[in-house]
Amino acid sequence: MNDLPFLTTVSDYMRQLAHIEDFYKHKIIKHSIKVSDEITLSAIELTSANPKHTLVIVPGRAECEHKYAELLYSLRQQNLQVFVIFVRGQGMSSKVIKGSLKCHIDDFNVYRKDLAFALDALNIKNPYLLMAFSMGGLISLDFLLHEKNKPQRVALLAPYLWPAFNLPEPILKLFVNTVGNLPLLKYLYTPHGAEYKRIEFKKNIHSHCFDRYETYHDYYGLHPDLALGGPSFAFVKEALKKQLEIMNSNVDFTIPMLTVTAGDDHVVSTPHTINFMRKHLNDISRPKYFNLSGAYHDLLNESDEYRNLALTYAFNFLLHGEIK
Repeated sequence: MNDLPFLTTVSDYMRQLAHIEDFYKHKIIKHSIKVSDEITLSAIELTSANPKHTLVIVPGRAECEHKYAELLYSLRQQNLQVFVIFVRGQGMSSKVIKGSLKCHIDDFNVYRKDLAFALDALNIKNPYLLMAFSMGGLISLDFLLHEKNKPQRVALLAPYLWPAFNLPEPILKLFVNTVGNLPLLKYLYTPHGAEYKRIEFKKNIHSHCFDRYETYHDYYGLHPDLALGGPSFAFVKEALKKQLEIMNSNVDFTIPMLTVTAGDDHVVSTPHTINFMRKHLNDISRPKYFNLSGAYHDLLNESDEYRNLALTYAFNFLLHGEIK
């Protein structure tokens, strides 16, 4: 499959970094959406004079708005109106624990409600398109099952349907539910969690692309206040609870859906995601899925061979309803 011509390659990205920074600074609209006196949600918007489609992107956990600069830059001439929406605790949205960059939540349902609130505040209604990455995929599946303002089509990239832990499921559930409910422990980082710390490229498990990886983390070096930390035990407990709810749900999907998984994902379990999609192959709307053998989790920051293939699948599906 040939990559879509508007998608930037890593050589384009590095050569045009200054233009992308200028574009992000001057052409991208920043929204602050007030939910209550304590909570505001952040969103960024790419506008078009004559948009043919509205695209909503739901990011992954611990991402910043700037991560989407390259993607939005590549979409600037595609007659799209694009919104990237960050739920509480993510991006520039209000942090759940005041004064802390730790990823914590007491009720995963709040994320779905934040997304619904932001869509309403931004006057986004069907028909619109939805693309989500990692934790954004879990939020989006929850949204599809429970909310009324459904999108026209959905593309999920490496959705967080189950963690890639090497523990039997019964032991994982018992441990997470026990520790995640203890008042003295629920706010603590998990064994894999911590304050943000840059990991050298050769030891990372997120991307094979040196330039995108280094540039992404260079930005956090310049903006340490945007570098969100790892998850708390309570977050993992709430995410696991939501994952079990969705995986065990017998509700038929009625919205056309595409899922692209990363074959060498060390963050989320690709086998669980594929099994979930297979479970729904007899739904009213039969989901499509593709597995990118060898890809790491962060498909948006991956090497061109993975990133642009994943995005080509996603945009062909979202914009045309098919895989070319």
